[in-house]
Amino acid sequence: MALLEKAAGQGQACAMDALGDLHYGRKEFEQGVEWTTKAAEAGLPRAMFNLGLSLDTGQGVAAPDYPAAAVWYRRAADAAIGEAAQNLSTMYTFGRGVTRSKRRAMHWMRKAAENGRHEASMTLAAFMYMDMPYAREVGHVGEAAGVATPSGVREGHDVPPDVLTGVVYWLQKGCVTGQYYSSDTLDGYRRRALEGAMYCRNDRCEVVGQLKDFKVCPQCKIARYCGDACQKQDWTAGGHKGLCGKFEDQCTDVS
Repeated sequence: MALLEKAAGQGQACAMDALGDLHYGRKEFEQGVEWTTKAAEAGLPRAMFNLGLSLDTGQGVAAPDYPAAAVWYRRAADAAIGEAAQNLSTMYTFGRGVTRSKRRAMHWMRKAAENGRHEASMTLAAFMYMDMPYAREVGHVGEAAGVATPSGVREGHDVPPDVLTGVVYWLQKGCVTGQYYSSDTLDGYRRRALEGAMYCRNDRCEVVGQLKDFKVCPQCKIARYCGDACQKQDWTAGGHKGLCGKFEDQCTDVS
């Protein structure tokens, strides 16, 4: 510890970060945040993410500071930390510390996918197939990506060919088994689109149907319900009241 403190005193960001980890491991969270902050301010991307996480969860600080967490997440995401981009996407989805924006949420989800977050890649593929707001626009991949939809895959899919190519591309990036793409997952998207699925946000609901038949919440325009009864139940019991709100989607920048 003395050697790390000496190195940190000489401006070594990695030593500052290591000290932060040591204090976190000892459950000395305030000291951990102190050293992590110094490492983040010295420009270490990993520390930027960890500081954002502490500010987001409130660990080692007096209270969560969501706007500050978003700032550090963004800096870490700009430095190719995929998990930071994914957390920032969540913040834009729910308006935690930032102005809610479906476009920006999708933008940062793509950044997370580009930087190795497998679950973000799979989610982006699913959202593109279902034509969720901005998913096809943000997730589009051009010829420069060097991807082509494998022959035979297009059959039975009521999705534009260029969109299906993008879906396969993100499935490929999200696949952790070494396969080119997951045909089972792609077929699952098709079955949900044709046969229906449980799209109602109310966890107690078991209604199966087509996506277009589920009513969208008029405020957040994301949550879907099979009817008024489920929407009312989920408003309080399901916690949607604390998450719902209007999105600001008129902004075209993705800062």
